[in-house]
Amino acid sequence: MNSIAAQVMKSRWQKTLILTTLLLPVATADTLQDAPGLSNSEHQTDSAEAGNPSDQKRLLPLNNTRNTRDLGGYSTVNGGHVKWGLLFRSDSLADLDASDLAYLERLQLAAVTDLRSETERAQAPSQLPRQSPAIAYQTLDINDPAINVAELSQKFYSGQLSETELIALTDRTRYISNTAISRTWGQWLADLANPGALPHLFHCTAGKDRTGFASALILLTLGVPRAEIMHDFLLTNQYLEERIEATVKKIQANSTTDVNADVLRQVIGVTPNSLENAFAAMEDQYGSIDLYIEQGLGIDKATQSKLRALLLE
Repeated sequence: MNSIAAQVMKSRWQKTLILTTLLLPVATADTLQDAPGLSNSEHQTDSAEAGNPSDQKRLLPLNNTRNTRDLGGYSTVNGGHVKWGLLFRSDSLADLDASDLAYLERLQLAAVTDLRSETERAQAPSQLPRQSPAIAYQTLDINDPAINVAELSQKFYSGQLSETELIALTDRTRYISNTAISRTWGQWLADLANPGALPHLFHCTAGKDRTGFASALILLTLGVPRAEIMHDFLLTNQYLEERIEATVKKIQANSTTDVNADVLRQVIGVTPNSLENAFAAMEDQYGSIDLYIEQGLGIDKATQSKLRALLLE
């Protein structure tokens, strides 16, 4: 990569970790062998590497994303496991190179869902493999158009937001309280059971908040325990650690006030409270998470069974 291209990519990533938070609704403003795509060994790294072997396996070796991973391998309360090679979560696909595109083509994705806002998509269009059959590209309307992104971004990056305002940026409960947004999430999830929907990749900008919430919805519906769902959610902090720390330092350097580094890390990365509060909102408003799946998302038992038959082994 030449120096100009490297600088462009660096600049885009500096904005990425901020815009992915600021564009969200917030409180304040069959077997693997039968499945299409790669086999386990083709996209997993050496399980002898340090850390949890499954975590090391799930990160895809793309050059120009940092948070693209397979949701396979998670266990369910009934003793099943999510199949590898069918569900992928990712950060932005805007900077993929030829090698990345060739790798994604080998996955033989059937569809990609872009969770980003219209502004994000216009600024950094997704790059997808040109394959046959072509990948079905779709977007999901779950972002808040009322947020003044430019103004909020400037305040955030210059360290002008209060600690209360920063914490509010981690709030995902509006996804539950807003019936229309819940139903939008639910329709997307139900559509995964339709022919031609798998293998499926979904992504936002940093692949952490919107994508993390989408992952949680899928895993909840499949019967994965909340502890494992939280583990998947928090893996973002591991994969983006260097970028999170670099962004914290830059904001602190730009700020004229004392900015709490730990609070910044919660916003730039992910915090357990974000998902825990969402779980609590599901229970408070619907009585249980199971009822939220049925009534809030609109996923009936038949659709749940169909999804489990397709995605579990």
